[in-house]
Amino acid sequence: MSSMFMHARPWRASQEKRKFAMPPVPKPKRTRRPNFLRQWRKHRGLTLATVGAEIGMDGTNLGRIEKGEVPYSQDLLEILAELYSCEVSDLLIRDPTDATGIWSIWERAKPAEREQIVRIAEALVPPQNPDGGPTKPHDAQSPTQSQRKQAKNRTVKAS
Repeated sequence: MSSMFMHARPWRASQEKRKFAMPPVPKPKRTRRPNFLRQWRKHRGLTLATVGAEIGMDGTNLGRIEKGEVPYSQDLLEILAELYSCEVSDLLIRDPTDATGIWSIWERAKPAEREQIVRIAEALVPPQNPDGGPTKPHDAQSPTQSQRKQAKNRTVKAS
């Protein structure tokens, strides 16, 4: 083969690949978990423009972050938490407008009432094992399902 013909082959091969190549697949739009940034801002009686000016960000961009269209940063969450007088985690998991939410009730409770809330919650919610699963109290008079199976297997083997 001539050297001229050898150089042409790679070009032709790449042209052939383009004809049969799969079209690019668009990335699915990422859905972000909901947050409570907007609720906290409104709960504190602030506008997008006011908060934007305070933190050095355009109100429109802040609105897009609140809607989940644009990702937030840890730095932004810390600045907003300080501005809204709450914890960073509150901005992500707690709706300040939910008056019946456990954290809203907790905030309204006095120290003695908080102690009582903790005692009631501990009585209602079973403790967890070290592995993270709930503990299951076993009644000494009623065998567990696994104990019944073991006894049944012993009976079958003895026959």
